Amino acid sequence: MRELIVYLEMHIELVVRELYGQAFYGGQSSDAVKDKVRKQLARNIPALAKLTKFAPYMAGDTFTLADCAAVFHLPIVSSACKLVLEEDVFADIPIKAYTQQWADNPHMKKIQADRKANGELMATLRAART
Repeated sequence: MRELIVYLEMHIELVVRELYGQAFYGGQSSDAVKDKVRKQLARNIPALAKLTKFAPYMAGDTFTLADCAAVFHLPIVSSACKLVLEEDVFADIPIKAYTQQWADNPHMKKIQADRKANGELMATLRAART
């Protein structure tokens, strides 16, 4: 499980984090940064696909800590890439179906509601500073 978590965080989320400024905070990513991210993801996402099973969880039929990490990292990474790179970098692996299975989970609903409220609060505080 640790390998999945580390791979997801170091080779997927950390790579895409360079796009977050443009995707979520009104910044701008240079073409060089976008190209660098695309190249890294072209190598890293197929490797992630080899490490994962999505049957129905990341590592198979058992819910693990890797799922706890993935359920938050994957949607953010996917959103940032769609917004900045204008492509679905996870088109070849079942990320949408994987993350969709959490939609009806009451614990995840609470977490997502709290996350949305905190995001709105951050936006309000940021706007007040300008």
